[in-house]
Amino acid sequence: MSRTAAPEWTQIDLTSRRGSWGQRVTAGLLVASGVIGFALSFTALSEWWWELALLGFGCLLIVLLGIGLWINAGVSAGETVTLKESGARVDLPVVSAFETTDEAVRYQLQLRLPETAGGQADGREFVVHACGYHRCVEAARAAPHSVLPVLLDAKSRTWGVIHGSNAS
Repeated sequence: MSRTAAPEWTQIDLTSRRGSWGQRVTAGLLVASGVIGFALSFTALSEWWWELALLGFGCLLIVLLGIGLWINAGVSAGETVTLKESGARVDLPVVSAFETTDEAVRYQLQLRLPETAGGQADGREFVVHACGYHRCVEAARAAPHSVLPVLLDAKSRTWGVIHGSNAS
């Protein structure tokens, strides 16, 4: 009997192509506004170095946020494509759920993995999904008599809840 713990499951936030392109368009607009804002204000503020430095810092921050959003969109889209190619759609039962203290209605749902996915014959392996999407809220309120559709890849131990059309 091995004393090493089984590797953890990794949740993937499934992103549709349209969602990924929307994030990239927003990222491009952020980067452009930061660069253009600095360029247009440079001549007006060139006499006061400290105001120019503050403006440059603010514009640089906007550009960095845009670059981060662009990179995140690419990573999420790549992970989604990989999971769609290697995973299978399954319905996981919601074992328990509780509402989190947040400004929006959000729940943490405990989902039971299928016995064949976790490698355990007793079906005692679970994953946790925190969400405020309407399908997840309905499933949380109906727990333990509800299921959620999930893409699951037991080989790479990755999974992602299917929200709306992001599984197409």
